[in-house]
Amino acid sequence: MIFVDYIGAPARLGQVREVVAREVAAALRIPAGQVAVRRISTDSDADEVELWVELSTEEQLYRTGRQLAQRISSGLRPDGEGPNVWVMYRVVPLSHAFLNGEARGRGTASLD
Repeated sequence: MIFVDYIGAPARLGQVREVVAREVAAALRIPAGQVAVRRISTDSDADEVELWVELSTEEQLYRTGRQLAQRISSGLRPDGEGPNVWVMYRVVPLSHAFLNGEARGRGTASLD
């Protein structure tokens, strides 16, 4: 499961979910159903899209980060018009991810 946090207007959530799920799935070669886009409510009235994509390795960021950001931005701004789109990444190693209390990575979990 890949988690993407969306900070922005509720009215854009449908479009953001569609574009982000499609592009993240294509870049990481996973089913679109494995991409969870979560909207974080804020008090800002700015018409911008801020996305935080969780990756499990620096290598994923290096290989796909720039192209993925460009594809998401193009999908949300098809004519080059619309809100500013910020795509940022956080790397959460699988050794730091737990599903139902069980480590998701290979080897033993570590909080170092």
